[in-house]
Amino acid sequence: MIVDYHIHTYLCGHAKGKPIEYVKEAERKGISEIGFSDHIMVDKWRPEYAMKVTQIEDYIRLVENVEKESSIPVKLGAEVDYFLGKEEEIRRVVEEFSFDYVIGSVHFLDDWVIDDPRYIRGYYERDINEVYLQYFSLVEKMASSRLFDIVGHLDLVKKFGFRPTVDIMPKITAVLEKIKINRLCVEINTSGLEKPAREVYPGERILNICWCMGIPVTLGSDSHKPWEVGRHFDKALDLMKKVGYKEIATFTKRNQVLKKL
Repeated sequence: MIVDYHIHTYLCGHAKGKPIEYVKEAERKGISEIGFSDHIMVDKWRPEYAMKVTQIEDYIRLVENVEKESSIPVKLGAEVDYFLGKEEEIRRVVEEFSFDYVIGSVHFLDDWVIDDPRYIRGYYERDINEVYLQYFSLVEKMASSRLFDIVGHLDLVKKFGFRPTVDIMPKITAVLEKIKINRLCVEINTSGLEKPAREVYPGERILNICWCMGIPVTLGSDSHKPWEVGRHFDKALDLMKKVGYKEIATFTKRNQVLKKL
């Protein structure tokens, strides 16, 4: 069983192609099940990053229509940005609509977009150790919010290759403990292999801890173009097996089911 649960649509403002093209690519690559999980933001909304909340119904119809043309199951997901203090607004959105799963992600530290290359200067202007600690503190709060099913690109902060100069594994371990307690799944996001980080999110060291803690994982390509669906899944699957994983997390109506790889 191989799934790709992190696929975007043109509604987010920065993805290309038609949804059916993503489906056809998944079919061609032998992926068992996919899920669209387009960006939703309840705060700091900007049209180049996410659809409006008022577009969610259009998005749902888009996914429902493409599912009718697909030979494989197509799940309805969402990638929702976590903002501290906006938990109730997020709750209203994720409970109003019948998503199969909700990915929680952190892209913002205050008003700074940490994964947009246009704002990479921020890494040079800040203490990198503080950036990492601030980022993982937000991920920890996100995991404790009980609003999400999947943690998206857990260590996204490494995207541009900036690494801490001190050991932050104690902080990351604390984050993983919250993920475990709140029964979340961790996404293995393969897009990092094409970024300066040159590794999946999260990396092998963190995945080993996930495995030891019994935290389930799923797969996501973070596709913004049709040909990116399932990208580098061969490497991700090899890593999963190396770490010890024999099952992958799947979702229906926000219920998690583990299936054999």
